[in-house]
Amino acid sequence: MLELEARKGGSVLRRSLPLARSRQAPDSPAFPRPVARWVRLRRPPSDTTDPARQASPIYSRWTPGGTLALPLPQGIRLPADAETSEALRLHLAKGVAVWVPRAEAEEAPPRRSVPVVTDPRLSQSATQSVLDVTVAEPLLTTVELVRTHLRWTLFGAMSGATRPLPESHGLVRGVTVRESKDGSVIIDVTLRAPVLGWRTTWSQGRGRLELRPVPPAAAGLTGLIVAIDAGHPPGGTVGPTGLAEDSVTLAVALEAAQRLRALGAHPFLTRGNARPVSLEARIARAEAAGAQVFVSIHANAPGDGRPPWSVDGTRVFWFQPQARRLAKSLEGSVGAALHLEDTGIVHADLAVTRATWFPAVLVEGTGLTMPAREAYLRSPRGIAEYAAGIVAGIRGWLVDQRAPVAEPAPLRVR
Repeated sequence: MLELEARKGGSVLRRSLPLARSRQAPDSPAFPRPVARWVRLRRPPSDTTDPARQASPIYSRWTPGGTLALPLPQGIRLPADAETSEALRLHLAKGVAVWVPRAEAEEAPPRRSVPVVTDPRLSQSATQSVLDVTVAEPLLTTVELVRTHLRWTLFGAMSGATRPLPESHGLVRGVTVRESKDGSVIIDVTLRAPVLGWRTTWSQGRGRLELRPVPPAAAGLTGLIVAIDAGHPPGGTVGPTGLAEDSVTLAVALEAAQRLRALGAHPFLTRGNARPVSLEARIARAEAAGAQVFVSIHANAPGDGRPPWSVDGTRVFWFQPQARRLAKSLEGSVGAALHLEDTGIVHADLAVTRATWFPAVLVEGTGLTMPAREAYLRSPRGIAEYAAGIVAGIRGWLVDQRAPVAEPAPLRVR
């Protein structure tokens, strides 16, 4: 029984409320249960998913249904130590675990021994540096970049005997291999100059880290392979009188490509018509074309409950550290070309900004939901000025590449 009493002056009010003891409720289906087994990451086959999306990494989360954590390559084996009805928790290293959907993990035999990382080799040329190591199976790896220092981590491995790599000319100055106490191998790479991009692969018992140097500023745009991504479809916003974002972005992309071509660059459009293209396919197409830089073009719209003029400005999104300079250059050039205030660059984990093989950014040139801006983007002048801003930003980024800059520290595994 719950007794309640309220007093005001000389008045007293009392009430009694009966309390019933409830039965013990069963565990919620979301409550984690301990398990002990190994799984291999696979995406279930789909008749409606294009090959690029089907083959893309599986993004893990720090908690079930929580924020994104790390991209996990399909095909790797990892131990699972907890589960819910919808997700599995995978153990990566001491104190590091992530969650993936149960549907994207299949039973796998456990490892008989810890994979050993050994025999590092380095080959360098004017266009690429390749560091590879012996490792028996594909592992989860991460790459962290701060200025001219790069850390390549291979989780769930131990380091074997290694010999120092001889001094060589090229982008890479030095390489050291060490074993971490958390159950991973860390390969520290010291660079002579800023890096344009990187990627990791595994094939036939060798793990590989490929690095690309920044193109020389003196060459200008000549020979530069530029991926121009006309944002949407699917999706996209629509202006007050029906102007669709995907038609605006395609017009700007075509105009920017023409201007880049006239300056000696090699533009590549991720789409050239109104047919929908997945976000994963856009990145895959750019990489297959050998792109050295990726710019996704958009027209902004406010979120629910926000007024149309809240997006009346230029904003550029970036994620990887080597893309920050590109974002800053485009923020100023596109804003100036469109006669708008630039509203800043935003560090954002978007599907098209995650690419590491080339600097990749997403540009929201201006809003499309105000009548004046919609009319401007419908006009040849608006399209030409938006495209001119894109080209100017890429040119400015090239000139600024070799200037020293303090890059922000990357997001570390927690």
